[in-house]
Parts: sequence; C-alpha cells; structure tokens
Amino acid sequence: MPAAYYGMQEAPRGPDLLRAIVLDMHNGERTALGVPVLDWDDALAADAARYAVEMAKTGLFRHSPRSGRAIPSGENLWMGPHRLYGYQVMIGSFLDERKLFRVEGKLPDLSTTGRWQDVGHYSQMIWRGTQKVGCALGEGAQYDYLVCRYFPAGNAFGKGPLDAEEPLPVSATPVAAPQPVAGTVVASAAQ
Repeated sequence: MPAAYYGMQEAPRGPDLLRAIVLDMHNGERTALGVPVLDWDDALAADAARYAVEMAKTGLFRHSPRSGRAIPSGENLWMGPHRLYGYQVMIGSFLDERKLFRVEGKLPDLSTTGRWQDVGHYSQMIWRGTQKVGCALGEGAQYDYLVCRYFPAGNAFGKGPLDAEEPLPVSATPVAAPQPVAGTVVASAAQ
C-alpha cells in the first residue's frame, strides 16, 4: 500500500540524502564512543545496491552469502513497507539495539538478552576496526530493502566492538570497482 493509504507522506529518498544520514548517524554514535569515524565507500555502496535490488525483485529478506560479496564485508539489513519509512528510521533501528548492548562483552556475549543477534547491527555500526561503509536501498512492489556493507567486517567471535584493532595492511583495502546496477534502486552511492 502507498504511504497515503496509511495517512502518511512518502519518505524522502535519494543517494545524497542516504549518504548524509548514514554517515551522520553512524559517525555520531562512533564519536560518542571514542571510535574513529567511517568513510563512505562507493564500491561498497554499489555492491550493496546489487544485493538490495536482488532482494527487492525476489522478496527474499536474508543475508547475502559472504562468497557472493564483491568485497569481503560485514552486512546490516533492514526491510519495511514500500516508501513508508525514511532513512533515519532504518538506521535508527540499528541504533536502537544499543539498549540491549553489553559494553564490556565479547562476541557472542554482547547482549543483555543472551542473544548476540539482538545487538549485531549495532555492534557492526560501532566496530572499532571498521573503516568504511556503503549502503543502498532496493524498492520492491510491497517492501523496501536497505543493505549496508562494512569494511572491514566487524562482529568477530571472541572480540568486542570497542577492542583495540590491528591496522590493516594497505593491500587489504577494498578495490572492487562499482558496477552498473540493474533494476530500480532508490538510493545508492553518490554519483
């Protein structure tokens, strides 16, 4: 159903708005925790866009296989009714997990619920060793699918998101070139 059916306006969309909100919300939280800020990465966003479009076409909401990602990366997903929610709500749902987060915990013991999955989006957002993010939105007939990719991936078992990390060698930085995206993508990397 369109947003008007619910008495709401359609949420504003666009690649520049997505990038600004993703960086603002991620880096605001990271700064508050004393963790280095993330940079936007167009290659990660393009890789996320390919998968967001795939979910929108198939209607299957699930994490992509790691082997299918052009860049080895972590992944956060969100799904909601078509054009009903803005980017702040989408990213805000990841941030809301902080209420269950155990700061001193190590994966898998990061959540006050005993289920690390209850804070997995949040812990990926704040993972100290993560340096880059790229997100995209795929629009399906009924639902929107947000995919955020993180490099390097967080949520490593036996470690905590705020632990000191070893620096990455230069050769380990993402190098995949953005590829054209087939289908309708409402928001992707800034062009």
